[in-house]
Amino acid sequence: MMRLLLVCLACPALAAWAGEPVTVQGGYSELVFDGGPTPVSWTICERRCDDLSARRAQVFSVADGGFSATSTSLADVNDGSFSVSIERTAERVRVIADDGRDRFVYELLHGSAELRMELPEATTLELATGSAFVPEQLPGFGRIYSRVKPVTVSEDGQEVYSDALSAQSSVAITTSSDRWSGIRNRYWAWLVQPQQPAAAEFSSAGQDRPVLLLAGSRVLRIYAGPVEWQSLRAVSPELSEMLFAALWDALRALTFGMMMLYALILGGVGNHGLAIILLSLAVKILMYPLTALADRWQREVNEAHSVLQPEIDAIRRSYKGEEAHNRTLEVYRKHSISQFYTFKSAAGFLIQIPVFIAAFDMLAENFVLNQIAFLWITDLAKPDAVAALPFALPFFGAYLNLLPFLMAALSALAALLQREASLSAALQRQQSIRLYLLSAAFFVLFYTFPSGMVLYWTSSNLFHLLKVESGRFFVRK
Repeated sequence: MMRLLLVCLACPALAAWAGEPVTVQGGYSELVFDGGPTPVSWTICERRCDDLSARRAQVFSVADGGFSATSTSLADVNDGSFSVSIERTAERVRVIADDGRDRFVYELLHGSAELRMELPEATTLELATGSAFVPEQLPGFGRIYSRVKPVTVSEDGQEVYSDALSAQSSVAITTSSDRWSGIRNRYWAWLVQPQQPAAAEFSSAGQDRPVLLLAGSRVLRIYAGPVEWQSLRAVSPELSEMLFAALWDALRALTFGMMMLYALILGGVGNHGLAIILLSLAVKILMYPLTALADRWQREVNEAHSVLQPEIDAIRRSYKGEEAHNRTLEVYRKHSISQFYTFKSAAGFLIQIPVFIAAFDMLAENFVLNQIAFLWITDLAKPDAVAALPFALPFFGAYLNLLPFLMAALSALAALLQREASLSAALQRQQSIRLYLLSAAFFVLFYTFPSGMVLYWTSSNLFHLLKVESGRFFVRK
């Protein structure tokens, strides 16, 4: 008969159960043991799992993924005996799972996402995440936020093995005491760092169901918690390389700066949705010198275009080939305008792109936005899904998202109102058409993106519209 022993420092008397699972909470983890030395269920939380308000994710559960151990000694022993003892201190919870010959030791550190494991000799561990660890599958371009990835992390950055697994059944990986290996989704991660050299590989149990196999190390450090800067840094500095890992170093530093600015605004207003709106305004203000320069370059391009275009159009109507080319160059020389003058317009746009990317990556990967509601939006980490459609549309999905319509409407209204005095009527009409097409492109791009990102761009469009209208007001005055 299986016997389970629970030992608690606060309760020195022994209590025994037959066939009853044992639940252990410590640090950011909740483990459930039921008749074996490895847990049958593992839940990770943003902080203490005994806090019912804490956000959480289930790495695996009974019959849905799993965490298994195989060793020579375990195979030799099958007498059915098994015990779990739990020792609690102010710093940690220590769990000893014993099958009568071998024992597994788990140390769950309070206030941390870190765990430590001691294994019997010649033990191979296999982690297979369950379906609950797979995020909701977003349609369209939003699908990039729905993936579960096998990764390794070191001070050199994060390496993802999804593409390698799609091409072959398994991928051998390098492990060391300064390298973490494991599985992550957008907001949660389970990673292991062996303290001795170990053989490891990734395989796949299906779409977004990677499996990690690890053998040869008796002592392990485990990170099981949110992909959140403070939690990651508290366990190991190199784990923060998981954040914004796809960006270049300079752009990644800018993204961290954007995250700090958001945290500062959030601390002042205490509301995530309002903080995103104010972040958009703050970025507009901080970017004003660059946008003013870009606007000046655009005006210069518009003025040059208005001067050149009538003469160039006349040349194209009357001449062809080399003659048309030579006469066009004469027009540029006559007005002392470089034939590359339009590059100024592109440069004005390009200098703003890094801030745009930083803001969107920060909002896409910021754990604090997970499961946060604002106005009609139930979760700023997902599309706002204001109403269900009677059928699913290819790419756009099965829900009506209101924010992208507001975003596109504000952008189109700004294009309608914006008038450049330096442009002729024909050129103004062409510019308006380009702005309308840009609004439509952004609508398609952002329709399936998380609502926090769309709220930021909608707010940015609103502030741009207010800028355009205030300019029109002062011109009229």
